[in-house]
Amino acid sequence: MSTEMLKQIAASRLPLVMSATKDVDAVLKLRDAGLVLALVPSAADTAKMPGLRVVQVLAVTQKGFEALQQVRYPGERAREKGREIPAFF
Repeated sequence: MSTEMLKQIAASRLPLVMSATKDVDAVLKLRDAGLVLALVPSAADTAKMPGLRVVQVLAVTQKGFEALQQVRYPGERAREKGREIPAFF
C-alpha cells in the first residue's frame, strides 16, 4: 500500500484525475485494497485513447481513513511513552 499516495489523496480536493503511470498504478493498488473509490475508463474509451492511462479518484473509503489513523511518524511512539525524541538527528 502506498501510504504517501493515500495521504496525498485524502488531502486533495476530490474528484482527482491522475495520469502519471506511477500514480495510476498506486491508485489502482489502493482501490484493490478497498482504501479508495476510483474509476478507470472503459475498454471502449481506452481504445479511443491509445497509450493514455488515467484514473479518477472519487473518495477515500472508511477503510482508507482507518488506515491513515494507523500511520505512525518518527518519534511518535517515544512521545506516547513520555520521552521526546527529536524528529531530526
